Amino acid sequence: MTNPLASVLQSAAAPAAATAAPAKAISQADFLKLFIAQLQHQDPLSPLQPDQMTAQLAQFASLEQLTGVNTRLDQLTGVSRNSVLGLIGKQIRFAGGQLSITNGQAPPARYTLADRAGEVTATVRAADGTVVRVVKLGAQDKGERVFQFDGKNDAGTALPDGTYRIEISATGTDKTTPVAADLAVQDTVDGVDFSVDPPVVLVGSLRIPLDQVREVHLGGAQAGQGS
Repeated sequence: MTNPLASVLQSAAAPAAATAAPAKAISQADFLKLFIAQLQHQDPLSPLQPDQMTAQLAQFASLEQLTGVNTRLDQLTGVSRNSVLGLIGKQIRFAGGQLSITNGQAPPARYTLADRAGEVTATVRAADGTVVRVVKLGAQDKGERVFQFDGKNDAGTALPDGTYRIEISATGTDKTTPVAADLAVQDTVDGVDFSVDPPVVLVGSLRIPLDQVREVHLGGAQAGQGS
C-alpha cells in the first residue's frame, strides 16, 4: 500500500533542502492533518507499524529543522552583506602596511612600540619591493605612534599614484636590540567587492580582506608625526 504521508514528506523535503522556500514546506498543522487522515484511512489488514510512524515523525522533524536553519542562514547572509556595505565611506584601520598613494597623498601609518626605542626607521617600498624612501624618526617612547608619509621619494619628488608598502623597524636604546613595532594603516573605504568569498573592501588601489580590518572609525584620519 502506498504511504501518502511519506510521499508528501519526500516531495516537500527536496525543494526545502535545495532552496529553503517556506511555500514548499508543510507546516505542523498540515502534517498533523495528513497524519490523522492516514491513521483513519489505513488498511485494517495492514495497519501502520510503530516503526513507520516513528520514521515519519523523525522525517518531518528533520525537514522542519532544515527549513529553519536555511531561513536563519539567509537572514544572516543579508545582515552580513549590509554590515560590509556599511563600511563604505568610513575610516578603517587594517594590518599589512599597504599604502595607496593618490595625488601625492598617503594615509597615516600607526604603529605600537613594545618598548622604548633608541632609533625608529620608516621604509617605504614600491609594489616591486624597490625602496623609494627611508625616514629616520629618531628615539621614541613605548606605545602608539603615527607616521604620516608625505608621498615623496628621497629626492623630494612626488611618487606616482599606486600601491606601496611601509615598514617600521626599531632598535632599543643600545641601538642593536630589535624592538617590536605592530603596524597598521588607516584609510577610507571606497567600495566592496562581493565577487569573491569572503568579500574584500576597496581602499584606493588596495584590496583589503575583512580579516585584516582591525578597527572602523566614523571620522577622518588624524594628522601624524614625522615625514
